[in-house]
Amino acid sequence: MDYSNDLCMGCMNKLNEDKTCSHCSYTADSPYIKIYLPPKTVLDERYLIGKVLSYNGEGASYIGYDMFREEKVVVREYMPESLCTRSAEGTGVVVSASRVDKYKTYMAEFAELNKVLSRMRNLSNIVPATDMFAANNTMYAVLPYIEGISLKKFLNSGNKLTWAQVKKLFPPMFTTLSLIHNGGVIHGGISPENIVVTTNGEVKLVGFSISATKVFNEDITADLNPGYAAPEQYQGSEWLGTYTDVFGICAVLYKILSGITPPSSIQRQDVDRIVPLWQVNPDVPKNVSNVIMQGLSVDHNERIQTITELVTGLFEQPELVQHKKGSTQLHAKQTAQTIDETDDGEEDEEGGVSLVKTVITAVILAIIVGVGLYLLASMFTPATDSSSSTTTITTTTEAATEQTTTESDDSSEEDETTTTTVDYGTGAVMPNLVGYDYESVISSIESDFEIVTTYVTSDEYDEGVIVSQSIPADVEYNPTGGLTLELEISSGSGKTELPSYTGVVSSDYLATLSDNGISYSYQYEYSDTVSYGVVSRVLSSDGTELNEGDEINTANGEQVVVYISLGTGE
Repeated sequence: MDYSNDLCMGCMNKLNEDKTCSHCSYTADSPYIKIYLPPKTVLDERYLIGKVLSYNGEGASYIGYDMFREEKVVVREYMPESLCTRSAEGTGVVVSASRVDKYKTYMAEFAELNKVLSRMRNLSNIVPATDMFAANNTMYAVLPYIEGISLKKFLNSGNKLTWAQVKKLFPPMFTTLSLIHNGGVIHGGISPENIVVTTNGEVKLVGFSISATKVFNEDITADLNPGYAAPEQYQGSEWLGTYTDVFGICAVLYKILSGITPPSSIQRQDVDRIVPLWQVNPDVPKNVSNVIMQGLSVDHNERIQTITELVTGLFEQPELVQHKKGSTQLHAKQTAQTIDETDDGEEDEEGGVSLVKTVITAVILAIIVGVGLYLLASMFTPATDSSSSTTTITTTTEAATEQTTTESDDSSEEDETTTTTVDYGTGAVMPNLVGYDYESVISSIESDFEIVTTYVTSDEYDEGVIVSQSIPADVEYNPTGGLTLELEISSGSGKTELPSYTGVVSSDYLATLSDNGISYSYQYEYSDTVSYGVVSRVLSSDGTELNEGDEINTANGEQVVVYISLGTGE
């Protein structure tokens, strides 16, 4: 079958009998940019190339047709016009003699980026490559074609979203961003142009490209969207990090909720005249507006640093609410926002008013934790489980002990001590749980209490060990009284030793960092001593070289920069 004569090169839909297209305005004599591939080019004896969909300093994206699978695709060509040009016959790429090293370096990064994204193919909110091949002295990545429109076109059509719609639509996007960051990828170009609204109402993040297109530099034309690009992207000496994508997604949220594109971050560095979101759209909750505005801080040190922190700020924190003995449920905290009710306010048997509340935070955290762990496990080698020893705690009946608390009375000129007796009932004595492994003791106490757990960093106790208990040891309590026991559990010191990288292949090392909870970004460099694809060195975010065993403060989101060798470059 001659696909080139039967398909429209503008949309890859079947042509009418008179060779016109009913789906788009493309015609056979439509002009094309000569530096890019001419329509009807066939690559790898499989992919039919149509018109250019988009281009930037890295190269061009074409609409294509997979003649083997008989389906539309997008073909991405590495073709940085500042380093090369098209050959006379119109398909081959000719590299400037003085720019060969740069051309190869960026092409290697193009290939590695698409390989990394391909390993994340289980993430439904990105569009990773399904094929990659070399031809014409360059590289090509083939991606699925997504039916839909860009968020930019969606918004330009006069559409606007409410906060209620955003918090239902965007949680999968937040999860996806968090996971690609864990995989060492910074998008650096988040904007309405690079978010696609599909025909079934999903949002997908597209427009991934090499790091050189994300900052101003002398090699490749930067592809920055004013209002959405963070100020550090205009300064080639600045590091990009997860906070760069936080800026981009917050700018998108600002645009969606207000209908206004934020001012350029460069302009804001001189005089910041951006209007708080809640003042532009009073329907946006003020706490949500405050979080988005912090994510738009022009100083990346004052900005929200990670997507996880952004989600925590945007959505209400869950709390454990006691209902009845043996039952612990997650609910969202009540706020000043209006919450839809589905009944007429009749009281239930326990005397409360029956409400149907939107448990937004529980859903978000369930997605990030549950889906995140599953998908990361499918991308990287899972860590080996370790079993913990069992400790049995025996409760005995003794005399009741009173608990006293001291409060400060601000209305008095002198400090006064108020003693309050807390009556927990009688029947059993509270054991000392501090210093014991939580998993080892939970079976001994869970039948007596509604247990609320909070995780805290601790230099004194190992991970999983109980740090404090709300009912003191040796206090008598009623084991059938439905009491709530609050436990603080150590999440460790918050510091992790840097694994050895000597001789380790980059993909394996990045997986190891993820398994150890260490955030990272990566760069490429030539090396006379380290083989291609092997980690050559690791630096802290301030440029200090790190060695095996150096402590990384994972609790504060400290990020390392991994350098990957491109070999000698010869």
